Amino acid sequence: MDASVTAGHLKNGVLTAALEDNATDYFLYKGQPMGYHLELMESLCRHLGCQLEIVDGKTIAEQEQMLSEGRIDLIASNFNISPERTEKFLFSKALYQSPYVLVQLKARHLSDTQAFLQDMGDLDRKEIHVRAGSSFEEALRELNRHRKKREKIRIRQSSLSEEELLKEVAFGNIPYTVASRNKAKHFSLRHKQIDYHLQLSPPHAVAWAMRLCDDSLQTLVNQWIDSMRQASVLDYFFHKYYELPFSRTVRSAEAGFRQIDKINQSRRMAHFAYLVEEGMLQAHDSLFFKQKTYRHKEAEPVFSPSRISPFDSLLKKHSPAIPWDWRLLASLIYQESQFQSHLVSSSGAIGLMQMMPATARRYGITARSDEEAQIEAGVAYIKSLYAALPASIGEDQALYFVLAAYNTGPGHVRDAMRLARKYGADPYTWHGNVARYLLLKSKRRYYQDPVCRHGRANGRQAVDFVDKVEERYMHYCNIVP
Repeated sequence: MDASVTAGHLKNGVLTAALEDNATDYFLYKGQPMGYHLELMESLCRHLGCQLEIVDGKTIAEQEQMLSEGRIDLIASNFNISPERTEKFLFSKALYQSPYVLVQLKARHLSDTQAFLQDMGDLDRKEIHVRAGSSFEEALRELNRHRKKREKIRIRQSSLSEEELLKEVAFGNIPYTVASRNKAKHFSLRHKQIDYHLQLSPPHAVAWAMRLCDDSLQTLVNQWIDSMRQASVLDYFFHKYYELPFSRTVRSAEAGFRQIDKINQSRRMAHFAYLVEEGMLQAHDSLFFKQKTYRHKEAEPVFSPSRISPFDSLLKKHSPAIPWDWRLLASLIYQESQFQSHLVSSSGAIGLMQMMPATARRYGITARSDEEAQIEAGVAYIKSLYAALPASIGEDQALYFVLAAYNTGPGHVRDAMRLARKYGADPYTWHGNVARYLLLKSKRRYYQDPVCRHGRANGRQAVDFVDKVEERYMHYCNIVP
């Protein structure tokens, strides 16, 4: 990362951004975080060589306050540039431009008491609901400045988001709202009863906001935007998330799932004899094994902010035994199996929590165990990993050690701790200490060191596992209450 970037948390190699969850910019699809602004933020952080931390900003005022107070480095929501905002914040170059439009039901869907508005003159004294503090409210107030008193629009401030107001119009709960045309157009792909033909403003630039003192960060972001635009990547992401139906937007995620299923299917029967030999299946289970190891093909809602997986209620029931936030347990399970309850890996690990054969036998789990039994056994195993930790590991560090042990085994983690102690690092701190020596355990010099007792380890896999579980947990906390 450029040394000139010293603003905020970037000193620590972390870019903190506010991002609002909705069905285009930041959402979950089958447990996988996706979205227009999320993908762009991830790309920016790869470019800068820093980590990304997302803070959920529920309201515009909350996002602006966090930025003003220095709690975040950047607002990465659909933030329109306006004269009032340019006095308070720096802005990146525009990611795209979109005019504001009036959103209403199409004429054939209206009740007898509601008028279909066809031009600007029809706005006289109409009640229009807009998000409080939004640039849409500013635009309506600007229109009112040029209208006679008896013709002024009746502006109704709302605490709802742009997307929630679109739903209120679609379901007939409010007559009109204002939205950016790209949002309204994408929403109309699923709610064909809405009309957004009446344009209320010229195109407005959507950009990311930074503090006035962060001109060095602004420069780097703008350089990145220029490179993304030159390579047509910005156009690609805009098309992916705003112009395609949702089913086509998530096709990239589905392609990844299909590839996993293909690999599982090709390995399935090769593992069957091994599983029988290990006592995890019996010969007469072959039909069950063929049928049940396929991915569950459940219908998923387009945007479900209250649901991560089909097993959320079970996770909420059993996670207090560790104790973990149930969303953290969900993140671990996604990383292990992507919520496939009958998945069998190439090494014989089974089920949602991908327990290895010896561990599964210890906790009474087989490939035929139901989802609750799998989760209960996995939680019991995690509890045993906590119990085995040295008392010197603080609560703030214990999670990292347990996740690493879950992935690569506690023996390799203890080896990394011994290496850390030997070479002058802190054996009770994960980042930059034990994590570093777990990475080095793939090198002969280190795994053959006399203090190591468990041989070579794939440390990169274990460290990545810890990072990915923690990162996905952040997204789950932001999106799912």
